[in-house]
Amino acid sequence: MYSLKIENTNGEIFELTHDFSDYYVTKVEGLTPPATTINTAKAGIIDGTFFNSASVEERNIVISLTINGDIEANRQKLYRIFPRKTACTVYFKNANRDVKIKGYVETIECDPFVMREKAQISIICPRPYFEDLATIYAELAATLAMFEFPFAIEEDNSIPFSEATDYPIAEIINEGDAEAGCIISIEVNDTIQGIKIINTSTQQFFYLDSAFVDHDKITISTISGQMGVTRERGGTKTNILNYVGANSTWLRLAPGVNYFTYTIDDGDTEDVEITFEATTLYGGV
Repeated sequence: MYSLKIENTNGEIFELTHDFSDYYVTKVEGLTPPATTINTAKAGIIDGTFFNSASVEERNIVISLTINGDIEANRQKLYRIFPRKTACTVYFKNANRDVKIKGYVETIECDPFVMREKAQISIICPRPYFEDLATIYAELAATLAMFEFPFAIEEDNSIPFSEATDYPIAEIINEGDAEAGCIISIEVNDTIQGIKIINTSTQQFFYLDSAFVDHDKITISTISGQMGVTRERGGTKTNILNYVGANSTWLRLAPGVNYFTYTIDDGDTEDVEITFEATTLYGGV
């Protein structure tokens, strides 16, 4: 079984799978991975071509349904809920995945002059990946939290509240089938100079060559279309893209296990707390 819902810009949720008195879904296209464009170039007399680049095309979700009940009223209800060129969010859930994707209504096609009236809703999704409703969250800090509830402390068996580590590392598992950008949040608890976040698997890094002071909050976004770096100090947010060091890479989460650590040029690693937030992406359901 599956669940299919669409939410419009007014927050109205259109349920298409549990009540068949008004609409009955007969087919949903565009749920599998969309096509990929492979760009190649011919070079002289060499056989074949050279690979230049590749990109995943936009997703086109097409929902075919039969209109039941008061046919005219229900057909016109579709026009009202899904006016063309407006944004919407498609929610899909099956046994393994609970996802959403944002798109825009392209067309609603109906034929009022048939006995068994049908409708077809076409939705264009510029960002082709489905997003899991759950968020990936991981912490990276030199001091590891050890205290958990519920707890009981025995006289001869103490329980540590935290534990310092010489080599802080975060393990982040991306269970999706596509590389995902993330939001990296850094909180500074004392004056430091220069911070480098490193992917220990690929040795790629993101380096900020600047001094930071107590209560600074730095936000790094590596999400496609939303990349940037800001610093919040004393309630004021500043774009600090100019502090990004040479050879830095916008760190992303590859499918599978990812390991990250960090270093400080001058200061104590315990004075920095880093968190990663990301959304699992799927090519299809």
